[in-house]
Amino acid sequence: MDERLRTLLDQIPEKPPRSKLEPHLEVIRQLRRKGRTYQEIAEFFAEHLKVTVAASTIHAFVQVRARRRQRQPPVELPPMMEPETAATAGPAGVADTEADVRARIEALKRRRPPEKAPKPKFEYNESEPLQLAPGTNQEG
Repeated sequence: MDERLRTLLDQIPEKPPRSKLEPHLEVIRQLRRKGRTYQEIAEFFAEHLKVTVAASTIHAFVQVRARRRQRQPPVELPPMMEPETAATAGPAGVADTEADVRARIEALKRRRPPEKAPKPKFEYNESEPLQLAPGTNQEG
């Protein structure tokens, strides 16, 4: 990345939390672990923290943070490759030599084909009883 852009990005301050509940996240978690309902938590906030909040707001706040925790951490993108290197890059973005590519192709050609599926022993017709397929012996 350009050094000038990096400097500009470093100068941008972090955004402050949008929710008045953000500073109290750990309190909410502890009360939920102790089995308190969202209504009881709202009453606790009004009585002890002098914060007026609806139970539904606390519920939505908790649900959003639960979804965020379930998401995977962001994936770092690999650095950009030069165009001539990208043309021969493998699946992981690593540049392969022509010999590597040829060796992989040869290995694929030498692979054994998958086995054929066994013939079915029964024939199914919706309007008839189940029957043995032609050519199968009855001892089976």
